[in-house]
Amino acid sequence: MTRVSTFIVLAIISASSSAQEVFYIIDKLYIPLRSGPGAEYRILHRGIPTGTEMVVNERTEDGKYSRITTANGSEGWLRSQYLTTEVPARTQVDTLQEQKQALEQQMESVNGLLRELRDNYRIMSGQLSGKEEQLELTGSELAEIRRISSNALKLDGQNRRLVEGAQVLKSRIEVLEADNQRLLDSNENEAFLNGALAVALGVMITLLVPRLWPKRRRSSSWA
Repeated sequence: MTRVSTFIVLAIISASSSAQEVFYIIDKLYIPLRSGPGAEYRILHRGIPTGTEMVVNERTEDGKYSRITTANGSEGWLRSQYLTTEVPARTQVDTLQEQKQALEQQMESVNGLLRELRDNYRIMSGQLSGKEEQLELTGSELAEIRRISSNALKLDGQNRRLVEGAQVLKSRIEVLEADNQRLLDSNENEAFLNGALAVALGVMITLLVPRLWPKRRRSSSWA
């Protein structure tokens, strides 16, 4: 019978016996359980061991025998001198030993859990170190990207200014080319006029000089 079943039986017995006081077989004995209050009665159980938990249902008038019911449901008579209300030392030792074993098992479980936690801590520490390195590298890369972006913005500004300057220079060149073409056209016109004046002057000289030059008289052949 399991311990839980034992407690349930005890609870039922205790309730039916009006909350009777719990007794135990005294230390280091095996007490026979009889069908009646005397040695002449039939033995129902040849040896109830020390520490067996039970309740007393009734006693004989002289108090020498008690009718008991054990936690596993055994019922009968035994001598009252073998009953005690205190937990026997042997039972206490066994209980303590069981508690010790249970604590040792719990301690082993706790130690195993502690080892596992330490292993997880080492793993997490390594992962955290790697994350910190990655974070530091990412920070450096981010700073470099910001620097490059800043330089790119500066270069973009400079490029826009250069484009604007180039447009201004192009406009000036176009103006200068137009002025140069006008000068060329003006020089060509002036050369043409100068040539025309020279031709006209030559014609005038050709026409006027003979007229201005005195004519010589021809000598007579008869003189």
